[in-house]
Amino acid sequence: MSPSRQHQTPAGAAPSAHGARPGRPGKRRAIIDAARHVFLRNGFTDTSVDAIAAEAGVSKQTIYNHFGDKKSLFTAVIETAQRDATSESESRFATEFKESGDLDRDLRAAARLWVELVLAKDLNALRRVIISEQVRHPELAEEWARPRAPFEAALAQEIERQVRKGVLDVPDVDLAAHQLVLLTAHEAAHQSSYGMHELSPAEIKKIVDDGVDMWLRSYRTRQ
Repeated sequence: MSPSRQHQTPAGAAPSAHGARPGRPGKRRAIIDAARHVFLRNGFTDTSVDAIAAEAGVSKQTIYNHFGDKKSLFTAVIETAQRDATSESESRFATEFKESGDLDRDLRAAARLWVELVLAKDLNALRRVIISEQVRHPELAEEWARPRAPFEAALAQEIERQVRKGVLDVPDVDLAAHQLVLLTAHEAAHQSSYGMHELSPAEIKKIVDDGVDMWLRSYRTRQ
């Protein structure tokens, strides 16, 4: 198909995702926020573009012009939620996390922040929608898993620094960073049933302590 024909849309039909126009940022974000509310309420399959348009107070064609189709809009909802969480995590780590020089203490403090961020209600609600749809729409789960958590990348750098100092013996720093996130943040998400059950401070502390203890037993240098 030639490029000129690719972007032609029959009258009354929605343009393709590739033909969607970005539009004004403010209106685009308003549509994404409205879509998130409707998707969280109805799920992906049972949400119509008409319902999103009504929630956003725009025409159905406006949504098609901005996003192309429902799946592309849901992808935009995922990307926005993850980008917002990334921004919040970077801000919180910058203001709340202070390195003490004590690896054990620092790992526990950092892990508590990870857990609190992972347990954010909106993020967990969106994750539950994706889990419920993954049989019919596995590509949504793939989209969710695509970006690497920013704190995981920062953790890998810190692990590498501790390896150079001789404190840790880690053959694969990226794998080790991911394992610690699984043992703490992902374990908290699992125990909370992805936000359906609120964890107590004592439960969060136990998850963090158990995960960090196991991780350090595996990777701390034997003296």
